[in-house]
Amino acid sequence: MKSRTTALMIISFAVLALLLVFFLVIYRPGAGMYIRADKLQHPPEEYIEFSLADLEKYSYVKEAVMNPGKNIKVPSDYHESVSEFGEITSNNGTNYIKVNNEYYDIHYESAD
Repeated sequence: MKSRTTALMIISFAVLALLLVFFLVIYRPGAGMYIRADKLQHPPEEYIEFSLADLEKYSYVKEAVMNPGKNIKVPSDYHESVSEFGEITSNNGTNYIKVNNEYYDIHYESAD
């Protein structure tokens, strides 16, 4: 009986250890892509001008502009759209944009 209890404890410990490994290594609730638009007080020297209609194609960029200072998590289905917008800013050499006479600094983050 004692050996059976010991074996059961060892198996239980192994299962618990595997679950712990899963949650520490595999499951990452904060992982993903984030975008944030910080509102600027003064116009930057260089910027790209967009209208809200232009941002319809980049819905999470638009959401970031509509909620300045807030990190917006981008679902994986929209990573390509945000990356495309990032290429536009990169090709123009600035992360500053102008939307409706307001200026924003766009930040992209990827948490793995």
